[in-house]
Amino acid sequence: MKYGVWFLRILFAAWMIPAGLNHFVPIFPQPMGNQPLSMELIHALIDSHLFDLVKAVELLAGIFVLFGIHTPLALLVCLPVSFGVFYWDAPLEGWGSIAARFGYATLLTNVLLCLAYHKSYQGMFAMKAEVSSPDKAQRAMIARYILGAGLLLFSAYILFMAGAPEAQHPLAAQLMTSLENSRLLHVALAVQLVAGVLLLAGIFVPLALTAQMAISSNALFWALFLNQSVGLGVLTLFLFAVNAHLMIAYLPSYKGVLAVKSLAAGETEGNSYDELFTSYLGSTSRQLYIPAIITAFAAMGFFGYFVAGRTADFCMLVIVYPLYTVLTRRVRDMGQSPWLLFAPLMLVVLAFDVKLDYFSMGELLDGMIDWLAIVATLTFVIWAGVSDGKNSNQ
Repeated sequence: MKYGVWFLRILFAAWMIPAGLNHFVPIFPQPMGNQPLSMELIHALIDSHLFDLVKAVELLAGIFVLFGIHTPLALLVCLPVSFGVFYWDAPLEGWGSIAARFGYATLLTNVLLCLAYHKSYQGMFAMKAEVSSPDKAQRAMIARYILGAGLLLFSAYILFMAGAPEAQHPLAAQLMTSLENSRLLHVALAVQLVAGVLLLAGIFVPLALTAQMAISSNALFWALFLNQSVGLGVLTLFLFAVNAHLMIAYLPSYKGVLAVKSLAAGETEGNSYDELFTSYLGSTSRQLYIPAIITAFAAMGFFGYFVAGRTADFCMLVIVYPLYTVLTRRVRDMGQSPWLLFAPLMLVVLAFDVKLDYFSMGELLDGMIDWLAIVATLTFVIWAGVSDGKNSNQ
């Protein structure tokens, strides 16, 4: 179980970091879609700068998951983004398209990782959650009724009566039109409608608040920054504030989500992703090293086989960190200086520079650098796998 979680974590981080970074520092072509609705939506997201927020979430989530910082929180925050990727890649680009495969994979990986950290989310799924302090219960109940009624009435009004809100500015109109045409607006309103019902019923309140926060944030961005309408802006700001206030009131339910370090399914203290792949300062026994290094190579092989071009190269480059981290810990356990890995690591970085056309020493030397990097890395990997160490019997 834990090896599958490690594999998925590395895949998730290696995908999200380049995908997010690419928006701010172009490193490979940004897909713009091949169907009218997908092209309309991506242009609206970019023009409105909502895409900036989406890509920032991807980048930060990938970094947090790679380095083991608030992993459950990062996965949860990124889940709406992963759904958006799936929605753009599959329903809009075509359920059987090549893009759809990436949409399925992105959402599935995010969901499976959330399931792997299900213990961290247990408080969110409590049917009857308690507020942090008894003296706040009355105020929280009133706020819950206000928010629930507001969400229910607003969603029902837009879905069944009025249609999409009218925009006062071109960018707001462009984004709202694309959301309505793609039916993504209706998906968000349906989620909001259900959240309102749950809040009024007083069941699964932390879950409803979490789902609604993603929608409230986007609604606030549209109303205040794009549409700049006073009435709608005040309403969305009020609903956002009440949403945030209630999440603070139910803070104990989010204790597991907010933990800095968490164990996934199958992991134990001393035998977890965070122990083996995030900190190069410790040491790792041969027994733990072998499956860990195989997992890292499997993730790299996945991108090399299933993903093409510069995208695959940058994804594999991200995996160099967890791969060399576990290798460094193993070399230290063998009683050797981790500085021995400096030369092969520099060869790997140089090889990627050459492959990505950032540097060249001529066709012949470029090919030699690639092979030298592979041979040097594999030499240390095999040496670390067959040698004994201080913890070799653990």
